Amino acid sequence: MKLHEHLQRNDYRGYDPFDGLNSYLRVLTFNNKYMQIALQQSVRRLPFNARPVLGIGKSRSTKGVAFSASGLLASYRKSREASVLEEAERLMDWVIENRSPFFKNYSWGNHFDYVSRVFYLPKGMPTVVWTGLIGMILVEFYEATGKQKYLDAISKTAKFIIEDLPLYDSDHTFCISYIPYQKKNVHNANVIGASFLSQAKRIAGVNTEQVDKLSMAYTAKHQLKSGGWWYGQRKDMHWIDNFHTGYVLDSFKRYREASGDTDFDENIKKGFDYYRKNFFDNDIPKYYFDKTYPVDIQCASQSIETLLNFNDIEKAVKVALWTIDKMQDSCGYFYFRKYKRGENRTDMMHWGQGTMLRALGKLIGAVNG
Repeated sequence: MKLHEHLQRNDYRGYDPFDGLNSYLRVLTFNNKYMQIALQQSVRRLPFNARPVLGIGKSRSTKGVAFSASGLLASYRKSREASVLEEAERLMDWVIENRSPFFKNYSWGNHFDYVSRVFYLPKGMPTVVWTGLIGMILVEFYEATGKQKYLDAISKTAKFIIEDLPLYDSDHTFCISYIPYQKKNVHNANVIGASFLSQAKRIAGVNTEQVDKLSMAYTAKHQLKSGGWWYGQRKDMHWIDNFHTGYVLDSFKRYREASGDTDFDENIKKGFDYYRKNFFDNDIPKYYFDKTYPVDIQCASQSIETLLNFNDIEKAVKVALWTIDKMQDSCGYFYFRKYKRGENRTDMMHWGQGTMLRALGKLIGAVNG
């Protein structure tokens, strides 16, 4: 696969949409939050890649490397080539070794400082999104290999979510906080963490203290009449986009498969119907339900994965073919964004290459299965 070859050539390194604070220009922000936000967002929003002249280099991302490893594991399941599995395991070993230094339990965060209107995250400070997604990939590796090191990592990752993240208590339900130390409630983050806990309970016998079930119930009760979910319940989080909706749907399905609990089946059906009807312009994966462009590469990769998870293989193939035709460079990597006229050709690691390698690996397995 050309994408795999590109990642090998680059030692699984790339850029990130939010790595702007790695620039030498950061000193000119004088540690002012709003100036830092301006720098970070300016680097992200430019329609071309200015990072090389701003002193921002390519780096490894724990989520990007983990997703790449998952893609290779999917390829191994079809090819049974020992070298592919060995490479995938080397990548996952690196991910485990490069976990957050802030907690004894296992967790993961960005490889750069991040600032927003509501919080600041220093490099390495974990989030439940990265931790839960990497946790589910640890589950994949344990199920494929049966190795104790993955089982141990699953247990320690689940303990981080249970012991180190605050819970927001809401009408007999919980919402797992996006980050440590503060209660930041975001739907996709909540169910990513909760669905991984259900896997850890099944596989490693972790006592989740019903956090998994009650956290899924929090997001279920906030489903909109349309079938979608706001990003979060706060008024400044009232938007609905493609890949976060895909995260929510995949998490509900993951929870159901791990737990056998059918209480949320109607939420799942209603949610996927909404997703399928609103996030595609023919074969183009839309970012927002009411706007086609710009097309974002993580929306494309997540669309492929969510469609596969709901057995819509035909549509997943069409989305993949459109993305390969319109957003893949001749070097093998995928562009960050495609506009109605032109592209932003930045080589994003976790946002683009890692998520696409996983999506395409799963697609090849589904088509040839």
